[in-house]
Amino acid sequence: MPDWSYHTFFKPVLFRMKPETSRNFTLQLMNTLARLPLGDKVINFFGHMQPPAELEQNIAGIRFPSPVGISGALDPNLKGTSAYSNLGFGFIEVGPISIEPCKTQRPIVRDTDEETLWYQYLQSNIGLVEALGKLQKIKRTVPMGVAIKGETEKELLQLAKKLNGYADFFIVDHTAANHIEKLRSMTVKSVFLEVTHDQLDVNKYKDLNMDGFLIREGVQKDGGVELGKSELVTLKNCIQQLLPFEKPIIASGGVHEPSDAMELFRSGASLIQLHSGFVFSGPGLPKRINERYVYKITSDTKQNTNGWLSFFLMGLGVFLAGIIALFIGLTEVLLPYDEAFLRMKSEEIIAYNHHLFHFMSHDRICLAGVMISAGFMFMQLSYHGIRKGEHWARKAFVIAAAVGFLNLFYFIGFGYFDKLHFLYYLIIFPFFIYGLYRTRNMTIGSGGTNLHNSNSWRKSQLGQSMFVISGMCLLSAGIVISIIGMNGVFVPEDLMFFSLTPEQITAFNEKLIPLIAHDRAGFGGALISEGFLLLTIALWGYREGAKWIWWTLAIGGLPGFLTGVGTHFMIGYDNHFHLSPAYLLFVFYMVGLVYSYPYLCGRKELSMSFNQYKAKKV
Repeated sequence: MPDWSYHTFFKPVLFRMKPETSRNFTLQLMNTLARLPLGDKVINFFGHMQPPAELEQNIAGIRFPSPVGISGALDPNLKGTSAYSNLGFGFIEVGPISIEPCKTQRPIVRDTDEETLWYQYLQSNIGLVEALGKLQKIKRTVPMGVAIKGETEKELLQLAKKLNGYADFFIVDHTAANHIEKLRSMTVKSVFLEVTHDQLDVNKYKDLNMDGFLIREGVQKDGGVELGKSELVTLKNCIQQLLPFEKPIIASGGVHEPSDAMELFRSGASLIQLHSGFVFSGPGLPKRINERYVYKITSDTKQNTNGWLSFFLMGLGVFLAGIIALFIGLTEVLLPYDEAFLRMKSEEIIAYNHHLFHFMSHDRICLAGVMISAGFMFMQLSYHGIRKGEHWARKAFVIAAAVGFLNLFYFIGFGYFDKLHFLYYLIIFPFFIYGLYRTRNMTIGSGGTNLHNSNSWRKSQLGQSMFVISGMCLLSAGIVISIIGMNGVFVPEDLMFFSLTPEQITAFNEKLIPLIAHDRAGFGGALISEGFLLLTIALWGYREGAKWIWWTLAIGGLPGFLTGVGTHFMIGYDNHFHLSPAYLLFVFYMVGLVYSYPYLCGRKELSMSFNQYKAKKV
């Protein structure tokens, strides 16, 4: 559930539910998907949230892939624990866990305008027995901190003993400070002391043998605990008071946008945990924080990558081949080896049925438009992405190119070997292989400049979702057209256009339908490749200020649209029902461009936080 889907589709529905219901439903849904076969791969594909390698750090003897974690108080029922490691988190907190279950009597209060959550208290949990049952099912890929809550030393030690196999570090609250020595004697795991804003007493911590601190989220309000951005001030004050101990500090809560996280890191926090920000800003928040952190630590690092030029030349080859194919489709349509295969001249087909001949040109012109679009996108990915070390750009390039090369094998099903296409593949394939080899060591992860939940960022969620949907539509259309090309070849509207049946065409020339089928399947395969390009760029490439992404989508989509729709009107095949998917796709495309422009291409002053934006309007 990346941000483009969360804010556009899910959040409006979830926020109409009771907070507990929406929380449990969301976490359970993500957890179920993560546990399915290949579920983690699906989450990674749509979110691409894996923390960059540059973020890895060792704190208190523990390797953290990212400094961003998730608070255990957000998920007291352990419904989403398996999914968190797929969302860019570098560690997970579980608990607090007590011997017996602990339930709150008053419901959570959610204030969407102020972006706050109110809890009666944050000690709610399912108890040791049920927690153990759920922890046994979790496949851990990131460190896990287990918060334990014991009323007595005996209970605390019992909890530690039972949970020791699941914890990379323990968290005990300040009421159990006197038992830390006993706890450390029975486990080699690191122990963090949990402190709160209102009960911070640094004098009591001087002689304690702990490995670090965790500042628990929430400020006291209305007989309970309120969570939101207002916590930032008290969090920073607590950090300053704890810095003299020279111990790692985990600051929990208060982070609703990357700038909040950067403030806490600058104040001295070693790690942070999300709670209310995960609810209001969405599951993409850890990824945005990770990218901003990477940008901060690598902004002066050269990232040019060998191999980009080879990829660029391959893209240029696709682009030029599309231009040549467009010229042929608009003029000759059939090449000499096509006529040799058919044992028939173009003039004979025109004399038999000129609509049929124009239909063949329409397929080849559409294919040319898709090749031009794909070639341009390949070049953009190479120059602006791969050249600058963007791993996601290489991944998008390789997936789309690999799918495109498979088109060559369509001749197996139709007995028609397209010599020009084979020569074209023979020329560009070595460039692909060489680029693949030279970029094989690219590191995962990207940097990003985004700091705020700005108004332009919020609008871009709709824009991004439109491009994601467009990519899925192109991908689906390519699959459908390929299947049609391999089976029925024609749809009813096609047969109406040239007023012939397949049997009549076969009686005229038995090799004509295999040739058309080959063209149709090839066009479908190229459309699949372009669909992958559009989809992966939309899913993985959105970064604030990435103008090249907007121009790639804007210019890259035009050749395909213009040839796909224009050629139908050029040959008189203007069946609006047949063209309705293209019309709808064009609407998605335009809405995507309009709503993405301020975020991808806008001025820096548009990047103020949403609260600042509202205040300015007032």
